[in-house]
Amino acid sequence: MRKMLICFAAVLMVFLPGCSSAAPEIPAYSLEITIFGVGKADAILVQADGFTMMIDCAEEKDSDRLLDELDNRGITHLDLLEITHFDKDHVGGAAAVVNALDVGKIIFPDYVGTRKEFRAFTAAAEQNGGASAVKENESFLLGGAAVTVFPASDPAALIDEDKEYDNELSLVTRIEYADRVFLFCGDIEKGRIKQMIAGGTDWSCDWIKLPHHGKYDKQLSKLLESCMPGYSVMTVSDEEPADERTFDLLGKLGIEGFDTQYGDVVTLCDSEGTITVSHVE
Repeated sequence: MRKMLICFAAVLMVFLPGCSSAAPEIPAYSLEITIFGVGKADAILVQADGFTMMIDCAEEKDSDRLLDELDNRGITHLDLLEITHFDKDHVGGAAAVVNALDVGKIIFPDYVGTRKEFRAFTAAAEQNGGASAVKENESFLLGGAAVTVFPASDPAALIDEDKEYDNELSLVTRIEYADRVFLFCGDIEKGRIKQMIAGGTDWSCDWIKLPHHGKYDKQLSKLLESCMPGYSVMTVSDEEPADERTFDLLGKLGIEGFDTQYGDVVTLCDSEGTITVSHVE
């Protein structure tokens, strides 16, 4: 399909009035994923072929940093904003982002948050055209990237009114680009991981944003064994660094591990499917 799209674009360019008969040079398409180093919080910028998406917006105190980063990149429009769940380290900066940028579509999980950051986000979204809850799998195109968002298949089984259950209701996102697969796991924990593995979906991927800041448990091992990525990234801080047991697990499985303790982590994937991951301090 990707080759067909590129060929179609080339045909259009050849037959536009005034174009020379020589075949135009087609630019290399690319996917860039920036996981911002904002401590133990998630703020992820996805850029694909000129289209832009954000997954989570860190804490409210990180708003200025995020807006500066977007401004430095000349980004004034988001095609898609996804809030995976309503913990403050994921939704906190969302109101500021929605108020400052033109946002095409806003999505979030199908439950009601209880924190002030959730209320600020939903109020901002309402003023800017509204947002929609993801109740079943949804798919989008982001340039040449195919984005699929997965809500919990059985949310009722994950809700325990006596415990904090936001993490388990996180949206999980898969992005396919140039035959490579990138998986973003929000803050899912063991109950949701069990549901995912039992559901029969193929979760194999080349790259994974580890769930719940790389928190170690036996279900994480099962998730990684079902995914078998080559690369992983976790969002951590100086005060709450990566769990050494998680790094041990990654080493055992042959997965290269990166984290945001000392800065941003940037992943690039070109049109040939070559992936590079690097730290940017």
